[in-house]
Amino acid sequence: MKLTKRRKWIIWGVPLATFLWAVLPESLQGPSVIWPSVVAILLAFLTRDIYVSLFIGAFSGTVLLNDGNIFRAFTDLFAKHLVPVLADPSKVSVILFSFMMGGFVEVLNRSGSMHALAQKFLGTGDSRKRAGLGAFGMGWLVFFDGLANCMLVGKTMRAVTDRAGVSREKLAFIVDSTASPIASFALISTWIATEMGLILAGFENAGVTVSEPSIAPYKLLIQSLPYRFYNYFALAIVFLTIWLGREYGPMLAFERKKRPARPIRAQKKPTNAKRKLAVGLIPLLILICGVFGGLYVEGGGLNEKFSLSGAIQVFGRARADIVFICATAFASVAAIILTRFISPESSKESPVQIFFEGMRHMFMPMLILIFAFMLSNVINDLRTAEWLVGFLGDWLPVALLPALVFLLSSVMSFSTGTSWGTMGIMMPLAIPVAVSLTGWELGQELNHVVIVTIGSVLTGAVFGDHCSPISDTSIVSSFSSGCDPLDHVRTQMPYALVAGGLAVIAGYLPAGLGVSAWLLLPVGFAACWAWIRFKGKLVVRDKL
Repeated sequence: MKLTKRRKWIIWGVPLATFLWAVLPESLQGPSVIWPSVVAILLAFLTRDIYVSLFIGAFSGTVLLNDGNIFRAFTDLFAKHLVPVLADPSKVSVILFSFMMGGFVEVLNRSGSMHALAQKFLGTGDSRKRAGLGAFGMGWLVFFDGLANCMLVGKTMRAVTDRAGVSREKLAFIVDSTASPIASFALISTWIATEMGLILAGFENAGVTVSEPSIAPYKLLIQSLPYRFYNYFALAIVFLTIWLGREYGPMLAFERKKRPARPIRAQKKPTNAKRKLAVGLIPLLILICGVFGGLYVEGGGLNEKFSLSGAIQVFGRARADIVFICATAFASVAAIILTRFISPESSKESPVQIFFEGMRHMFMPMLILIFAFMLSNVINDLRTAEWLVGFLGDWLPVALLPALVFLLSSVMSFSTGTSWGTMGIMMPLAIPVAVSLTGWELGQELNHVVIVTIGSVLTGAVFGDHCSPISDTSIVSSFSSGCDPLDHVRTQMPYALVAGGLAVIAGYLPAGLGVSAWLLLPVGFAACWAWIRFKGKLVVRDKL
């Protein structure tokens, strides 16, 4: 990204301000300990560069820790905060799993197996509703990665929706809304390891040992699933607009706009369709069965009588990071072998080369994660969480914490265009605050507010990313669907804002007060239906 003169002054001015602050007496007292987090957030807003923001935020913290000695701070940044992150087995396993999942997804993508799966399940109908539901269902099928979803669903479904008269902007809305919102709560995805790693970092900042059974990251992710309000409401709105055939705002104009017919060339049914279908289905089944079977076995499930509640406890005891790595490795090997011997004509490159290319695509997202871990390490040494807990504990009602965290995460993600960077900044701060405000101690069951807060960080990051014009998923969704990125954001935002508003009003505010998510979700879904039914207007009358 090309930096303006103002942004260059900001990037150089922040370390200078940190130095001047650090040499003052009692520089590590009071609110100064939140300076690295503030720096990371402000720079993310002003520069829209999450890499620079996280790095300078961490560096400013080491300057404070070294009393303004910039040279010692620079060496300590690597020696005491980067190297320990890369030497931590739990964090390395997160990074390794994400790289392997990137390679696995790339092999499935390039083999054409995902396209074959789409054609298998879509049928032959060409009505607007059927085409929209097909794209929606395809989004659920590609649950394991947000960007892969954007690329595969948009490219695969564009010809189908064109034939049915669905606008490209509507397709982009469907694609974007079934990408990150699904991948972020899928129990097997490129997101899961990152989410577990950040939850781990949050509890470490709270001074809690990671061996405590009640805070097993995978168990906490499962427990937070009912509190992913934005994701569920956004998906409900997408489905309802398709099923009811109603739109509002700029989307209505695009859907009603008379477009020239797009000719669809007749295509012969590919003779290798069944083979490509096998290339996609078999590795996915290996991955899914490997993860759930591995978690159950590794967690000691074979020694206990099976029950749903017991299975969750077993999954919580398992070394999820090791299971994910092993399952992904087996699935990747299967995908490579099947592509090589069953569908060798799918690409000029060898499957192994494609796998490593997919791993290379994960480098920049993993760099965000590494910098976030580094910033979290600095925050931990500054005891930022302790000060923040004391400050917020004096005035913030604990019931309002999930809603506040959701809104802060949304604003940050919207401004930076990255949900992963937002999670990397917010999770290590939000968890210690939630743990302290609820008065949790080792040996006790976690207060529900902690679980709700974890869900609010994850969904707030998705909400802001969903609305942001600089988000990678927004950009890729629009290009893969064949529409202008700004038109995509302009047509999608009115729906996302409704889902976000409902997440606060019908979700995080009452959930913070102790209302069950199983009562709130039906209320939210009913509100989604009422909004689309009475606010939306019919596009055309269509039969399924």
